[in-house]
Amino acid sequence: MTRTLFALALAGSLAAPAALAQVAMNPATRTIQSKNFYLAWNTGVDTEAVTTLEWMGSANLTGSNFLNTCADPGNAVEYSGNSQAPPDPESGGLYLVGGGTVTPPGTVAWSAQFLPTGGQVTINSKSTNCPPQSAGINVQTLYLFPHPESFNAFGVERSFDFTTTTFSHDFRPYIPRLGLTAGYTEVLYPTPKGSLATASVYNCPSGCTGPKSEPGAKLLSPAWDSAQGWFAIHNPTTLQGVVVRRIPSADPQGNPITAQLWIDYDAAGSLFGSNASSFLLISPTGGFTGGVVTELDTLCFYNSTIWTPSIMPPPECAKPQVKLSPWNLTFAGQTVGTSSAPQSATLTSASTQPLSLDIVATGDFAQSNDCPSSLPAAASCTITVTFTPTATGLRTGSVSVGGLVRLSLAGTGLASM
Repeated sequence: MTRTLFALALAGSLAAPAALAQVAMNPATRTIQSKNFYLAWNTGVDTEAVTTLEWMGSANLTGSNFLNTCADPGNAVEYSGNSQAPPDPESGGLYLVGGGTVTPPGTVAWSAQFLPTGGQVTINSKSTNCPPQSAGINVQTLYLFPHPESFNAFGVERSFDFTTTTFSHDFRPYIPRLGLTAGYTEVLYPTPKGSLATASVYNCPSGCTGPKSEPGAKLLSPAWDSAQGWFAIHNPTTLQGVVVRRIPSADPQGNPITAQLWIDYDAAGSLFGSNASSFLLISPTGGFTGGVVTELDTLCFYNSTIWTPSIMPPPECAKPQVKLSPWNLTFAGQTVGTSSAPQSATLTSASTQPLSLDIVATGDFAQSNDCPSSLPAAASCTITVTFTPTATGLRTGSVSVGGLVRLSLAGTGLASM
């Protein structure tokens, strides 16, 4: 499908700054359109559902089943943007996103804004309306469209608020879906031996994963190289697809979260069969508790002119030129209008050349740093962040280091006593 690009003609759309002149975001219709992408989200209660995803004039690459309802016998809700804990919810698993979501009190269901780093869509949700499958966790999801807008990639950052809940389950934080009928039947992934493996999703009707086993799932063989942190949903006929890269994350206590690859398909015989492969986060001993867990994935779309499948992903999903330790900071509950104790992250160059740095904080967060404007090769510096919530509930933001990397930030605003 070919769409005419325009930024201001849509009623209710947001005016873009000059750097994003070819991006239109419309809160009334819950759509965003750039040079290469058109995305539409559900306007019903399942606000997280991406119902249309077009890239470079393609037909809709995704679809959805059972939106806004639990009417089907198994409570199966299948759309791009789900989050769930295996096994499948109709077999005893849980929805963290999906299954009749509601908007948490004091938040806005769907909003859009332009930031110095690009366009951003913010969605707040809580899965409560499909008991007993609904987990009842407050979730905030950011869709990040960087500029220049010609990029064939966008980011998805999702924060789960486990401040008052212990969640003792492994779970899949974000499930992108490309249609099986459109030919996206394979998953490509790097192996520990340095080769690229190809798996058919049809061999994983209830999931393939490992090395940790999951109920009903097969052991993934060959193994996925978690150090590389990416996989691709692939169409073997058109040679098109999307590479999904994960940024390392930590639990609320600061411990690195172990991730596995989960290969799966859903609803192969229904209106929309989808390649539903994703990452799987492994629960620490004692569960996820005492704070916020934030996951950041980058989705890089490709065809044969952009990327030939290999052990090296496309440039936009390659390892960044700088490293952060840690990659995200989580702040404990903080009274609205007061400032937290500072937390810090170390920024280290992974480049052989000096890197220009432009460091900007967003949301209810402020940053200071000792980084030079040009960071020498292999050099390090420190970014220090404080949190001053302007409202109660889950609050997220970031520190952007130019177009190189993003330090994800999350905290909880508390009402004054």
